[in-house]
Amino acid sequence: MTTIAIALASDMQKLQQLLETSDDITPEMIADTMECIEMALADKLDAAYIHIRNLEGQAKTCDEEAKRLAERKKSFEKHAKSIKQYVLNCLMASGRNSLKTTTNTFTVRKGLPSVIVDNIDAIPGDFVDTIATTTAKKKEIKETIEAAEAAAAEIIARGEIPPDELLNPVPGAHIEIGARSLQVR
Repeated sequence: MTTIAIALASDMQKLQQLLETSDDITPEMIADTMECIEMALADKLDAAYIHIRNLEGQAKTCDEEAKRLAERKKSFEKHAKSIKQYVLNCLMASGRNSLKTTTNTFTVRKGLPSVIVDNIDAIPGDFVDTIATTTAKKKEIKETIEAAEAAAAEIIARGEIPPDELLNPVPGAHIEIGARSLQVR
């Protein structure tokens, strides 16, 4: 019979509660049982982390393979472009603008007009789009809020009321504690 890790963790919590509420069970009995459950849980978590590392390794391999394939794709595209230019050069060298074969029709097209910008600053405003981006300086905001919270805590510890600028030092921003996460060393 296999026991899942979350059930083992739940059993540990139940045993701890039983120790706190029962007079019939000795702490030594609970400790022995807890040690067995803890060892089983440790084995399960180790096995889970072996699987995690395997998945992360596979993800890294996929990432490396994607990069390799992207480079290969660029090589194929560059080679195809080079051959297209060769076909164009051959057609122009023959003095023909068109050539029909059983599978293709090759045509030398006229060049398309394109705008080249020599100096963006000299172009009138009606012909220019300006894109402005606004980003919050999160590190500075965090430092300011934390400093204000520390100062407010000192004032409160003295029994005084902190000023509003310490309670809301950066309007429009606050610090929020994120979800708990796993750290494995």
